[in-house]
Amino acid sequence: MTSINDPAAASVADLAPHLDLFDPAHAERLWEVLAHARSACPVLKTDADDGYYIVTRYDDLRTVLEDPQTYSSEQAGLRGVPIKMPPLTEDPPRHLEYRRLLNRYLSRSFLSQYADDIRETARELLEKLIPAGHFDFMTDYAIPFTSRNLARVILDDGNAERIQRAISIATRISGEGEPEAFFEISALAEELLRERAASGSHRDDVLSAIAGGTVEGRPLTMEEQVGATTILFTGGLDTTKAALGNIARHLAEDPALEQRLRDPGWVKGDLDEFLRYESPIMFMARTVTRDTELGGCPLKAGDRVAVHYASANRDGSRFDHPDQLDFDRERNPHAAFGLGPHRCIGLHFARLQIEIAFSELLSRVTNLRIPPGAQVESAVGVVLTHEHLPVTFDLRQPRQ
Repeated sequence: MTSINDPAAASVADLAPHLDLFDPAHAERLWEVLAHARSACPVLKTDADDGYYIVTRYDDLRTVLEDPQTYSSEQAGLRGVPIKMPPLTEDPPRHLEYRRLLNRYLSRSFLSQYADDIRETARELLEKLIPAGHFDFMTDYAIPFTSRNLARVILDDGNAERIQRAISIATRISGEGEPEAFFEISALAEELLRERAASGSHRDDVLSAIAGGTVEGRPLTMEEQVGATTILFTGGLDTTKAALGNIARHLAEDPALEQRLRDPGWVKGDLDEFLRYESPIMFMARTVTRDTELGGCPLKAGDRVAVHYASANRDGSRFDHPDQLDFDRERNPHAAFGLGPHRCIGLHFARLQIEIAFSELLSRVTNLRIPPGAQVESAVGVVLTHEHLPVTFDLRQPRQ
């Protein structure tokens, strides 16, 4: 690999062939390089990580995501995945069977039964945070909020100690990215799944659907069960807490947005524009299964492709003035939740949590802002998120 000694000083044309999507120094130039690629070389070949292609335009991204026969999801992580995690790492037709097991339990109607629990979680957190007049939106609110909700909805375990352990592990995954924590949540998932199977009882929840599910006429193996539980837990954690933080930063930097978010209808339109503008999951990977061509670029079987959702969502051929938040778009077919058969199965859960998190926050406070001189720390890689987002606010006066 040819290195770039000073990414900040390199020309965009020189940096593009070496763009490393995981390098913090390259992240400072990311949007500039992606814009260059969309106009000059939309399927950008980089020599990072032994070489892969970055799909930067919306139409090319759609082509890849809607053609699983040519672009396989079996290694959906650009740097690989430690275990198989269906349905994420499966291709049709088997992929569809896994989704059928889970669709009902991640539908808006089914999840509505957890709304009061989710709201109570937000209230409990805010009750402790509000009196201080400031808190870190990510570590004090977004991460514990999403961790508790996932433990409740995905694991749904009555053992308080074990749920607390799950929350603790999830918080470490989300806040610190510890690889060991990933395997700990997998071990905990196996413990729960084996216990659920041994009990002989079937509860109407996600875990029982996985434990008792069948694919291709056979029961899921324990490896498949653990993988499915793990991806629902960890995937749901990262995406939702990232979206919460990204929206909160806009709210803190633009006071005019507060009134928009106080309108209960904001989640039906404005939320999609926030997600388009800053896609929580920046990219995922596909493997080319046969020689083909994409956007004029020849690809060979075995080539690795990064489908860059965030870049596609800034494609000017699909979205007018794409580098601006515009809440008046008539259509917003963003790719933040993916496109095609692998469109995010947890999108309704994410939207429900985002709606409740801000509803409860804004019922208590107004004038959210970032303190002068405070550092907002952002993470680099697959997830577009903030590691720290310090905020202050004013107490909202109750209506007389």
